[in-house]
Amino acid sequence: MTLRDDVTLPSGAHLDSEALRGQLTDAADFVVVGSGAAGAVAASTLTQAGFRVIVLEEGPWVRTRDLSGDFARSTSSLLRGAGAQFTFGRAGLTLVQGRNVGGTTTVNSAIAMRAPAEVLDGWGLGPSLDARALEPHYQALERAFEVRDSTEVAGEHNRLFERGARALGWQAAPTRRFASGCEGSGACLTGCRGGKKLAMGVTLIPDALRGGARLYSSARALRLSTAGGRATGVVARLPHGTLTVHARRGVLVCASAVQTPNLLRRSGVRSRWLGRNFQCHPGFSLAARFDHPVRMQHGVTQGFHSEHLSKSHQVKLESLSLQPELMAMSIPAAGRALTAQLAAWDELLVWAVVLKARATGRVVDLLGADPVLFTPDRVDLLRAREGLKALTRMMFAAGAREVWPNVHGLPAVLRSADEVQRWDDAPLDPRAYPMVATHLFGTARIGRDARDSVVGQGLECHDLARAWVLDSSAFPTNLGTNPQLTIMAVARLAAERLAS
Repeated sequence: MTLRDDVTLPSGAHLDSEALRGQLTDAADFVVVGSGAAGAVAASTLTQAGFRVIVLEEGPWVRTRDLSGDFARSTSSLLRGAGAQFTFGRAGLTLVQGRNVGGTTTVNSAIAMRAPAEVLDGWGLGPSLDARALEPHYQALERAFEVRDSTEVAGEHNRLFERGARALGWQAAPTRRFASGCEGSGACLTGCRGGKKLAMGVTLIPDALRGGARLYSSARALRLSTAGGRATGVVARLPHGTLTVHARRGVLVCASAVQTPNLLRRSGVRSRWLGRNFQCHPGFSLAARFDHPVRMQHGVTQGFHSEHLSKSHQVKLESLSLQPELMAMSIPAAGRALTAQLAAWDELLVWAVVLKARATGRVVDLLGADPVLFTPDRVDLLRAREGLKALTRMMFAAGAREVWPNVHGLPAVLRSADEVQRWDDAPLDPRAYPMVATHLFGTARIGRDARDSVVGQGLECHDLARAWVLDSSAFPTNLGTNPQLTIMAVARLAAERLAS
């Protein structure tokens, strides 16, 4: 499957908008907004079917050869807002979104998990979008991307996760990934410098370009152009001009659950559900110190997970590897104390609780920005607290010398399994918990009726014909699992239906 991004592409296939000037126009059968999991799959599928496709990506194309292990440089070039994007509400939830060719697939951990069938079937959409409809697309993608686990390069932080879970009699399993050739460099979050992670920028985007598609990078879609109630193209802002792309057959919006709703608003879509129903998977990290080297930088970034509490508390437990700059956010210390803690870097690890939150929020339009209003509710915090308590037990069962809760109101250090019950005293105020979310859903939800949804069962906007939403904005609920594979499967299903 690997089609490296440094291979020779046809002349004119990629246009870096940084080098363009003036008022430009172009045309295609379909215009795809976004080059992440949904956009890349749609572009590749439609190109293979013989259609002319133009992809617009707001961020730059950072080639594998130009990726850097330097944290500040990587975040500034690969992430929206250099990683400093937060929700508004009682919780300062950090939103991590890729802003580059490949989108968030460039900076995630390449996890390939199917959505639970009960979640898909629970959407009530019948054969248009249920587990049975997605099954052949899951299978095709898993084969094409050689999805499998990476236990041969797991690293100590992943082996300890498995050991801790098994010691307690809990289920733990290797995590299946889009990285069949993974070398265990632990660098997923700053981009895979070996090109082994099969992100969209090294696979389906080059594949589409070699098949005849065209990509404009650094081109921000401002609005869809319309005529007679139909989408007819996209107007994009370039660093030194504008681009108008005419779409003969339609526009596929794959801009993410944060950016998609306001793009549709600016295009005249007036559904009352647009921007509402924002859902996510808040992540809570927990650090520990061991008496022997762990060396998080060696091994798969996320190689093991446990669903021990998935049904009872809606949380997934995960191994995790972080760079020192991110690790510092998981340590309850500052100044000299933080420096002293980080001095034991080789002996540290961090694991995470990922919550299928039940709270919902909104994406609003504010002076061209996309602020997100969201606060986890009390039940969400109760479930997250139970997950952190379980991780603490696992850490001590795996041999941790100390566990470091990073929650206001708890001791900075727990030194034995006898102190695990201290978690029962942790506050249920969301301000006490640092949180991060990369899985975002629901702001242009699919439904049978325009009165309670933005897009119909074919993912076409109720209010704007020939404008389809293929990203996780359309998902009526969050999934409880990593969404990349399901986003790709839905996009493939929809693109094949359009092609036929």
